[in-house]
Amino acid sequence: MSAANQARLLRLYERSLRTPTVLSPCISVCRMNAQTQWCEGCYRTLDEIGAWSTLSEEGKAQTWQRLLTRMVTHTGSI
Repeated sequence: MSAANQARLLRLYERSLRTPTVLSPCISVCRMNAQTQWCEGCYRTLDEIGAWSTLSEEGKAQTWQRLLTRMVTHTGSI
């Protein structure tokens, strides 16, 4: 993931913290990494992407936490 895409994802997360509902982490960079099985734009798995619309707000927040952890683990920065 490029530094620019990481920055976009973090800005979206920060914006999501200020809204009454949890925003989708999709930044319209929809490519699955063959090694990690994560989207290169939002770090979600296909299962997480597919389930997003059915998740509770708590479930969406938990998904954000998982993908942010993946980003830090994968890139070494946040």
